[in-house]
Amino acid sequence: MPSYISIDISTPRDLPVAAVAPSSGEGTAKARSDIRTFLGNCLLQLPPMVWMGLDILLACIGVAMGTRLFVWWDRSTPILIDPNQWATFGVLASSIVLAGSIFGLYESRTLWSRGRILSRCLLTVGLAMPAAWAVLHLLMYSGMSRRSAATGVAFYFVTAWLIRELAHGAIRSIQRGLLVIGQGPCTGQIIRSVRRGSVPGYRLVGLVGHSQPARATPIRTEAVDAGDIPSVGRLEDIEDICRDYDVAEVVVADRAANDPACQRAALACLRRGCRVTNETTFYEKTYGEVPAAHIQSSWFLAADLKGQREEHALPKRLFDLCIATIGLIVSLPLWPIIALVIRMEGGGAVMYRQVRVGQSGRHFTLMKFRTMRHDAETGGSTWATPGDPRVTRVGRFLRRSRLDELPQLINIVKGEMSLVGPRPERPEFVQPLSSLIPFYAERHLIKPGLTGWAQINYRYGSTISDARRKLQLDLFYMKHMSIELDVVILLRTFGTFFRGGH
Repeated sequence: MPSYISIDISTPRDLPVAAVAPSSGEGTAKARSDIRTFLGNCLLQLPPMVWMGLDILLACIGVAMGTRLFVWWDRSTPILIDPNQWATFGVLASSIVLAGSIFGLYESRTLWSRGRILSRCLLTVGLAMPAAWAVLHLLMYSGMSRRSAATGVAFYFVTAWLIRELAHGAIRSIQRGLLVIGQGPCTGQIIRSVRRGSVPGYRLVGLVGHSQPARATPIRTEAVDAGDIPSVGRLEDIEDICRDYDVAEVVVADRAANDPACQRAALACLRRGCRVTNETTFYEKTYGEVPAAHIQSSWFLAADLKGQREEHALPKRLFDLCIATIGLIVSLPLWPIIALVIRMEGGGAVMYRQVRVGQSGRHFTLMKFRTMRHDAETGGSTWATPGDPRVTRVGRFLRRSRLDELPQLINIVKGEMSLVGPRPERPEFVQPLSSLIPFYAERHLIKPGLTGWAQINYRYGSTISDARRKLQLDLFYMKHMSIELDVVILLRTFGTFFRGGH
């Protein structure tokens, strides 16, 4: 662990101790800050399963308290061995965990925002309670006291919200020192984001470059600006800078990564216990997307994409087939209702078929419920826009709830699509976008998806800029794709459904 206090060995021996040693009050404050930072780091690194286990425990304690307070039960039979009580525990706890996963309650970024904590807790309770009631009363025919359930939910909400608020306070104290070596395409954006506080948990130290002038004064002097980026010294002084500024993470600009001097400096930082990444990796980790405009073809060689691997493709195909089949069976009763309201509003065809580009550039016919007027494209193919007048009233609801995408489950069963992946685009749009946006064609290395990382993290796109941003999110998914990530994306897509879409 880097030292927070440096001792100047040139200090005269007769200098008063109080002049070089921190006061007891300052030392106590520093110790408290260090403890809060350590605790914040521990909380931030807790896996989602720990938070899920905590929520299950809180829900069970709440229901047990409500049962003991408001429900008569045989005192000779402990609550914990009552099978009906365990059924209530299991259903309510499962509903809370599932609802929390749908609304992103267990994402680490939720802990950074007090408003997000409150809204996610409210949404979780708002979905979990009706779901638990429906399962217990309609499917299991189990009687659950309303006062007991209300007590359990109230206890869970208050304690879960309060614990996360306390965790938020500890996490806010995290200020990891960030040092940048060299300047590259993304370093300016990274530095500006850290300065604005858009990247929580980091404290900008500054820039180090091998071309900077030698330091004639100690490090803790006013920084010299190179443009709008503060410079704190030379590569030769990297170890002193890391020690004196308490650097925890180092970002090496892509242009500097091939410089032997920068490589030696990066290794020196590693030996001091700092985390060292290049700017593209830090960008991916921070923003959850790949800076497509600033990467080279070599990125695909280092990304180790999993889409073409048989050991990954086969489990993903089985997962798609199982979930799509279940989805078809469960949603099939809705199809006649959707078809009826579409016909009642404007008549005409219920299904809309459109050619899209799939894996390896192959074309296939995508199916969806019609959401536009019959004459929507008499003037040619155009992108849909927010508030598009061609969309019908029923179609607007279907789009917001994503119910118009249900027929694509058939495309998934046929193997033309996957549950999760980049959204398929029309051939007449793919060609110009591929010429305007670098690596746009590479999104077809994997199957297109019913939903995707871009769909849960970005709004409905209607411009070239939107297509570029979605490509960055799609590339991130292609690099990190896994069954676990697919499950998270599917659950978050359900959250979009309950919130009414973007």
